[in-house]
Amino acid sequence: MLDTLEARLSDGRNFMLGDRLTEADIRLFVTLVRFDPAYHGLFKCNLRRLSDYPGLSAYVTRMLALPGLRETVSIDHIRRGYYSIKALNPTGIVPVGPDLPDCLRQPEPATT
Repeated sequence: MLDTLEARLSDGRNFMLGDRLTEADIRLFVTLVRFDPAYHGLFKCNLRRLSDYPGLSAYVTRMLALPGLRETVSIDHIRRGYYSIKALNPTGIVPVGPDLPDCLRQPEPATT
């Protein structure tokens, strides 16, 4: 499906259904933002990562640039939340990787 979504974005559109943000974009975003930190390893969806799709990576970057959206995303929370599900991860091991695409990297906390 990621290949299909990548192809859809190859025509230069900004969002899934054209140039306007729709509910489809919000629903897709919450899946894509979780893909590398959780689905890639835990659900064995590891043929490719989001960073292997330039159109989808740019799409996630556009979505994260929307006012207020980036502040709702915590990659650490996503990773720890999914990997804490005992039925899926009985060992409780939370991986450090995979490396995330630039669009999903969280800024380092400020030091004082």
